[in-house]
Amino acid sequence: MNICEYPIIIGGFYRSGTSLLRRLLDAHSNIHCNPEIKFFKDFYGDYLHDDLSHVRFFSTLKSLGLNQTDVLNIFGKAFIACHQMAAKHSGKKRWADKNPENVLYMQQWHSLLEGKLFFIHMVRHPLDALASLIEIGFKRAVPSDFKEKVKMYRTFLHHGLDYTEKNPHITILIRYEDLVSNPQEVLTALLKMLGETYEPSMLLDFNSPQRQRGIEDPKIIHTSGIHLQSINRWQKELSPEQIHYALTELEQYIVKFHYFLS
Repeated sequence: MNICEYPIIIGGFYRSGTSLLRRLLDAHSNIHCNPEIKFFKDFYGDYLHDDLSHVRFFSTLKSLGLNQTDVLNIFGKAFIACHQMAAKHSGKKRWADKNPENVLYMQQWHSLLEGKLFFIHMVRHPLDALASLIEIGFKRAVPSDFKEKVKMYRTFLHHGLDYTEKNPHITILIRYEDLVSNPQEVLTALLKMLGETYEPSMLLDFNSPQRQRGIEDPKIIHTSGIHLQSINRWQKELSPEQIHYALTELEQYIVKFHYFLS
């Protein structure tokens, strides 16, 4: 298998453009990328509030006394087979999985796919991502306290960057701002790395009904085109105290991704 056949894994902190990218890739004639499937999150029970966690399938499966690694291998391979079948049914040769939390589970993906994957790490100005996250909420996945949101951002970035830096030949980091400012240029470069060819129809069809609806940015289905309106929203939507705290805690990432500090 060469890189043009590798599955594509998309991840990044919440509200960082993963939904937009998944729709753009799904609009490609060779790539099938469906809405989010919470496989790993369900497997590990990684929810903040779940009153039924003790009766979920993977929780009760523990009563068999099986090794967690073996169980993950069994159901992980089945999950991959589902992706392969879905791509085949859609008439496409390749599949992609989009989930913000994928950054937390890249080692598991790497193991299941034996390193034969391509990881796309989406990043966005930390303060814009946080401002957008406050608007959306995601109460079962994200803590309500702003400082805890910042801590979660750091966790996501740490895991995503760790995998990217250790596997530079099969990864790429894409800034949300670059994608919405120059979508054709960014997609052309990305698809070249993936062994694919850019198709102009991607920008025309990314929001068509064929892209399906599921767990993803609830606002995207009302978007007729790619726009720049959400860039620098933090300047109006975050309080001075929130801005100061986030800048203090996340300065290294703001500088690393070439964003302005003020």
